[in-house]
Amino acid sequence: MKSIYIVLFLFLVSCSPIKVKDFNYDYTQEIVGKIKSIDIKKYEYKFIKKDTVNLVKKTILNFDVNKNLKNEKFFTETEKKEISYKYVNGLIIQKEVISDNDTTIIDYKYDEANNLIEEKSSDKNGLYNITTQAFDKYHNPIEINKNFANKIKQTIQIEYNYKKNYFISKSFIDTLSYTKLESKKYFDKKGYIIKIHDIKSKTNANYFTFEIDKKGNLNTKKYYKSDGTIIETVAFKNDYDNRGNIIIRERFLNNKLVDKTIYEITYY
Repeated sequence: MKSIYIVLFLFLVSCSPIKVKDFNYDYTQEIVGKIKSIDIKKYEYKFIKKDTVNLVKKTILNFDVNKNLKNEKFFTETEKKEISYKYVNGLIIQKEVISDNDTTIIDYKYDEANNLIEEKSSDKNGLYNITTQAFDKYHNPIEINKNFANKIKQTIQIEYNYKKNYFISKSFIDTLSYTKLESKKYFDKKGYIIKIHDIKSKTNANYFTFEIDKKGNLNTKKYYKSDGTIIETVAFKNDYDNRGNIIIRERFLNNKLVDKTIYEITYY
């Protein structure tokens, strides 16, 4: 998962008021003030053994004075990884990912409107992944093409209805077989995703809803059966420092604490 404090949505760069915000499992507010570094520790609370707590991931983020993320360091029991960023005019043009076994270079290309239109990934064996995108006049992607080592090809076509605040995403995956996935996502007036459901039939499909607070934090996620019966509820609780940044974020599944993330923030 991406760190919740990375405010660089690479695939959605825009100042448009109807820009749909990228969604990757969670929404959290932008950072406040001039932050030098954040030391992040994520703990999981196990269901199997009562009161068992595991530190599953440690992340260190370092920022420059302009709030640009300079580098990240990730630590788990089995892996260590470091990511460094290069910028031109405030846009990421290259990301270097160094792990124990390999180094990956990711290059980014933008159009005149600062939309990210191309991403190329290379490792010691050469180029292995290319992603290209096309955008509408509101800087929202309308087509995404992915080619992984010429073995897995994916095309995502996105159709927006801005009057009714939703879009339909159609994903076509070509591997050994051909797969089509289709989903419908609703967004609010700020561009946050508030409802998602797969389009399996017109009358029978489970769905998710999302509640976002005024700061832009995901508060509650609910999973429903097609008849409206709640299957599960995920809720979040935040503690803040005196500048308004999150220092503790807890996640609850059906009222039971499942993980806690602690942020130790150093300011300039």
